[in-house]
Amino acid sequence: MPDYLRPHLVMLPIHRAMIRSVEARLFAELAPDLPEPIIDIGSGDGTFVQIALPGKHIVGIDPRINDTHEAARRGVYAGLAVATGEALPFADGTFAAAISNCVLEHVKPLDQTLREIARVVRPGGPFIASVVGERFPQALFGTWLLNRLGFDGSWYGRWFNRISYHYNTLSQAEWEARFTQAGFTVEACRPYISDAALKLFDISHYYGAPSLLTRALTGRWLLAPPFTPNLLWEPILRRIYEAPAPPDGACYFFVLRRRYD
Repeated sequence: MPDYLRPHLVMLPIHRAMIRSVEARLFAELAPDLPEPIIDIGSGDGTFVQIALPGKHIVGIDPRINDTHEAARRGVYAGLAVATGEALPFADGTFAAAISNCVLEHVKPLDQTLREIARVVRPGGPFIASVVGERFPQALFGTWLLNRLGFDGSWYGRWFNRISYHYNTLSQAEWEARFTQAGFTVEACRPYISDAALKLFDISHYYGAPSLLTRALTGRWLLAPPFTPNLLWEPILRRIYEAPAPPDGACYFFVLRRRYD
């Protein structure tokens, strides 16, 4: 299988590269078995599909106009629409499969969005989704540090979720219930991102903060990708990237299937 860590390191800030490279590998493992056309719920700027699922016939939807324009410039989607998940502009059964990478935790209203995804996916079609779990705020470095110092670290987790627009940080059982109610069968769930990795993920947000200014001024996360200092982190991040999935990871990778009505 191709390496998905290095391409992310030369395109994204550290915290994004760390988690997206792991997710890319998970999605890429299933890519050969995904029937087309595919709808990508929350296509963003197109970086993820460009790296993880090149050559697949995918239509992306995202409510953010600027990100959608960037995804169009990348030329990796067969089609793009500026839309929200609660009102997908497609007929019933348009797509043979659906994907969504770390988007559903940001979505309101969640249940209506899941029903819309089920509506546009053909019966029997797969839906592959990665989501944030309920342990995410508890495993952050800031939460851990405050608890160790004798303070209530839960406020840090709530603050982090708020600034990250995490509206749905659910347990595995709660996610499964939402998917089932929307019309999907849960075929598999794989936790990913260990507590140690998530602590580094949290810290690296602050290290990578200048990239927010770079993106605002230039439209790119990194000014000179081939010479990015991100590569200095590669030995550490590669251990995280290559580590086996933890049994109690803070995020979940779901393999679902649209039920036959």
